[in-house]
Amino acid sequence: AQITYLRKRVLALSLLLLVPALMGAHHMNPNTLWILSALIPFLGLLAVTESTRSAKYGMQELEMSARFSSKSVVLAKMSILGLLDGLVICCLIPLCRSGNLSLLQTGIYLLVPYLLTVTISLWFTRRFHGREAFYGCMCAAALVSMTNFGLHILADFLYQFTYIHWWIILSVFLIGRAAREIYLTMKGTEELAWNL
Repeated sequence: AQITYLRKRVLALSLLLLVPALMGAHHMNPNTLWILSALIPFLGLLAVTESTRSAKYGMQELEMSARFSSKSVVLAKMSILGLLDGLVICCLIPLCRSGNLSLLQTGIYLLVPYLLTVTISLWFTRRFHGREAFYGCMCAAALVSMTNFGLHILADFLYQFTYIHWWIILSVFLIGRAAREIYLTMKGTEELAWNL
């Protein structure tokens, strides 16, 4: 039921990320992966800001008086947007694969900036409220994007297969941190409802 309440432009922008990937795959551009890995933090930004939109506009109290609990609404939105983003990333992996990179490398190079942005953005939404959280999430996405692109230019050796085990460790760590931030977000929503 929560799918109908998600803004259509958020869903459209999430799917729009496939367009440069399709164009790059069609022209066999070797830089497609690096361009998309610099854009993917904004996919995480869309997911977090849309799932916590009621906090941005100060509507938590109104949502808590609705038929479903605020906690279940936030969890449903996060689940829907997380599945959509997962589907987009799964579609991007074969489209962005180029040269001697494996599917595993391509997937991790796309997943790490996404998870890092989601983790930092969820932390911001728990610490700050309203517009401050939104601006913090935007800064986090921009910083992750620029850092990722800069690393590819200045420290290209980090993307060699010999360092893949470090990338795997980093991705597992970020999955754990993102899961913890989601749990703490849910717990914070529950405490707010109890205090009311």
